Amino acid sequence: MSKAHPLGSVMECAAKREYFYVGGQYTDGGTGFEIFKDQIYVERLVPPEGRTKSDPILFIHGNAQTGTENWLNKPDGSPGWASYFISHGYEVYIVDQTSRGRSPWQPGSDHLQMYPWQFIEKRFTAIAKHSLWPQAVLHNQWPGSGSKGDPYFDAYYGSCVPSVVSAAQQQMNMKKAGGALLDRIGKPVVLVGHSQGGIHAWLFADSRPNLVKCIVSLEPTGPPFREVVFSHRSARPYGLTDIPITYDPPVNDPEKDLVKQSTSPPSTPGMQAQCYLQAEDAPRQLIHLREIPVLLLTAEASYHALYDSYTVAYLRQAGVKVSHLELSKVNVHGNGHMMFLEKNSDEIANLIRQWLEQGSPAS
Repeated sequence: MSKAHPLGSVMECAAKREYFYVGGQYTDGGTGFEIFKDQIYVERLVPPEGRTKSDPILFIHGNAQTGTENWLNKPDGSPGWASYFISHGYEVYIVDQTSRGRSPWQPGSDHLQMYPWQFIEKRFTAIAKHSLWPQAVLHNQWPGSGSKGDPYFDAYYGSCVPSVVSAAQQQMNMKKAGGALLDRIGKPVVLVGHSQGGIHAWLFADSRPNLVKCIVSLEPTGPPFREVVFSHRSARPYGLTDIPITYDPPVNDPEKDLVKQSTSPPSTPGMQAQCYLQAEDAPRQLIHLREIPVLLLTAEASYHALYDSYTVAYLRQAGVKVSHLELSKVNVHGNGHMMFLEKNSDEIANLIRQWLEQGSPAS
């Protein structure tokens, strides 16, 4: 690959563009005057000659990210997934999460955090160098070295932004704004959610199941109920989420109502704790998700390779129709968690498009 400056050769696909804000509410600004907060920025991109595919795609980025840096173009200057899907006739919507990027954050309203460059390098871009989990040594698809000082890394890290610390607060704000966005679009969409955005996709679909055609979940935050790789703390008390999601029978107190049992081996290399599912006796069902097809993708070298299978098992146990596409099993190798920004990202996008249009080889 050329060592030209990573921002010097961007050739995005032509599209008709509009933007708007949706969601949010007026609230006391703390000075005796009201402000507007918790709205999301939305960018709509349509092929110049009009869409040829009936179902729009809504992209939801992950933590510390924005819609621009994840979906428009990549750190090496090449077009991103927005261009790929527009070129194949899709109408595309890109959001910035609440209090992120072009979606305004109001001072004093939420606590923010910013990932240091070392965090990004160790978990996303130079993972083979650090080898914090066994599969990391297989990573070879990030452009450049993936380390501080490399122009591609610097271009990517320079685009990262602060995020709201509270997962529950962010999920609540995104659920409200996402529901408003789906209402405005007014027809079923394909949700593509990455990492933290994967949680938001579950919540969007739970709140508006009739406006979601299917979900493409790119290594969604997981596994159920706790962290298992970088810590062993409890998390996501509702299994997939930190805030309520609709179960049948209803879940009023997740600690009591969602009976858990351990499923992973007591000691798995790279994992600090065991994974959990619901107990096998009459597991509660995710009734708003069970009619929505899900494709969950896992990259070969990502830390998600350790536990995404348990997220898939949890979804199936709760009645969700999910296909698990492990990229290594379809001869796509070397990817990490940020697969859509890596050298072979179009190859992965093509697998998603095949599933959307023809059905997937995933099982």
